[in-house]
Amino acid sequence: MVFQSKPTPDHNNNPIGDNDMKQRPCATSPRLALTAFASAAVCLLASANAHASENSRLRQAPTGIFGGEIAAAAENPGFFGTVSLTQINIFKVVDNNGDERKSPARTIALPTGAPSGGAVPNGTFTLNVPAGSIEFDQKQTQLNLVAGFLTLPNFGGGSMAFVFNLPLIQQSRSVTAVQPAGTVSPSTAMPLVGAVANGARARVQADVAAFNASNNTDVSGFGDAEFSAVWLGKFDGLKVAAGASLYVPTGKYDKSPGPDPGFGNFYTLRPGVAVTYALTPSAGPNRWDRGVTVAGRVAFGINTSNKDTGYRSGNFVYLEGAAVKVQGSWGYGANLALTQQINDDKDNGVAVANNRYRNYAAGPFVTYKLPGKSSAVNLHYSRNFGSRNAIMTQSLQLRLVSAW
Repeated sequence: MVFQSKPTPDHNNNPIGDNDMKQRPCATSPRLALTAFASAAVCLLASANAHASENSRLRQAPTGIFGGEIAAAAENPGFFGTVSLTQINIFKVVDNNGDERKSPARTIALPTGAPSGGAVPNGTFTLNVPAGSIEFDQKQTQLNLVAGFLTLPNFGGGSMAFVFNLPLIQQSRSVTAVQPAGTVSPSTAMPLVGAVANGARARVQADVAAFNASNNTDVSGFGDAEFSAVWLGKFDGLKVAAGASLYVPTGKYDKSPGPDPGFGNFYTLRPGVAVTYALTPSAGPNRWDRGVTVAGRVAFGINTSNKDTGYRSGNFVYLEGAAVKVQGSWGYGANLALTQQINDDKDNGVAVANNRYRNYAAGPFVTYKLPGKSSAVNLHYSRNFGSRNAIMTQSLQLRLVSAW
């Protein structure tokens, strides 16, 4: 990959359930400059979802995908590879109002009939337990190994890229849920009612302790594999990539609460298109647009039902824009992305209301072309904001892209 200082014809660029982490897109090869930003191309970081979409995640990175590769020239056909190392911190899981998720409130009809010999029928008194707090923190280290092949431009004037992406994931989750003891309604000083209420409180606290125990754990293993096919075409300073990715449930997954490298026993098809455009430098001594490339992407995700839970996450739209300026061997840029769920989840065929996923992400990146090599490194920071029914992450990714 060679950065260009001026445009050329080749210049282009449950509140918390299993797997509360989204997989982040990983970039492609310098040869496959377009694939790096193609929505159908390889996806990587944080290709990590609890309910709102299943497990507050979707098979779309919660961060942007574009990096300095959007300003790279697509080179000769052949094999290419990418290695990406990403450190992700999930610091919050939010509800439909954007507030941190809480353990749910409970109203328990006290079974007073038997201990009172029928004198106080069941349900005469209730235990009202208010919503509690959940402190959530998950650290994830992800290594993505990507391999692909770029053909000759024999397909409608463009080339085809075939890409395989397999993540290796290590997760460490820390969860502390706290549920208040609750009060009896109507108020009473009857010892028998108090004893029954204390028994109900003990069961609630046992549920909370079991929830904490199942979530406070470390796991590691391969995540879900991604197969992509992308058509790449170029028209002077404009580059176009169109194709689709298929995610298959190869990662370790358990439907019980707790972190998992896999998303679940379901498939996701994600067609999309991306474009980059190298600006033509204006006249005059202060040509700010020299070496500037802008990029945009739209993708559409379609989920099948999870065979283990009967839960089907709603379909979603992904939008992203980015810009980069190249100066010598360096590229500096930033991106802004939105993932929006467009229809309701379904739990065994029943629509789940007020649970649609939304996540914005923004952050800068810097890329450096290694001297004398067809390789470059890209460092990218990203953080979520404006989220609904989603995990919120901040991430730092280092990736090496190289032609073979």
